[in-house]
Amino acid sequence: MNLLSERLKVDTELVSQSLNGASTAIYYNMKKYRKALFVWEIGAMAAAATSIAAAWEAQDDAGTLAQALAAITDTITANLGVSEATLTLVTVLVADIVVINGLTYTAAAVADVPNRIFSQAGADAADAASLVLCINHATGGVPGVTAVDSGGGVVTLVATELGEMNITITLPAATITPATIRAIGYLEVDHTMMTKAVGAVAAFTHIGFIVTNSGAMQTGGVVLRGNNRYTPTQYVAAADTA
Repeated sequence: MNLLSERLKVDTELVSQSLNGASTAIYYNMKKYRKALFVWEIGAMAAAATSIAAAWEAQDDAGTLAQALAAITDTITANLGVSEATLTLVTVLVADIVVINGLTYTAAAVADVPNRIFSQAGADAADAASLVLCINHATGGVPGVTAVDSGGGVVTLVATELGEMNITITLPAATITPATIRAIGYLEVDHTMMTKAVGAVAAFTHIGFIVTNSGAMQTGGVVLRGNNRYTPTQYVAAADTA
């Protein structure tokens, strides 16, 4: 049996927490590994919020001479390429729009679902139900995305097949408020990117990452080290490979 747990070393990089500002890196030895994949996940994000991850290197697990690895950084931005999001409708007006994965949905007095026009003639809950019909329509809907009527004028957007589609919401009218529920990102590092020994300065042998959030949001992360010659020993609290 070809087990992923025999090919990848799994460790905690960032304990799940409400993080506002920068996390503290945990440094792991790359001596036995050629690559590392840092994965971080964000919970609810306020509009325009960001979560920036950057790979760092150090000479040991204490973080001696720690420094950022050049260009190994990326940003999760609220409502852009996220895994789950909501739209909250409050007194939507005629001609108000919201763009989902590049498709424009427009409010009107009368719905025209196949043409991405939803009704704004009712209460917020009715308007949201009409928008759900548009997003889920066979031809006018958003491919790979399912809308769920969560009640009270709230529409929840998720991938139809979980893990197989991102959700990006742009140009919402003031009456349609998007919110990110969860998002995920990763950084991949190759051992050749790390700083080698120079003169009396020892080589950088350990890697970690730092996540910096623009506001408080639930954040967690793991590191997966791989491309190793030998099967790694996992030190975990629970495991089952059956």
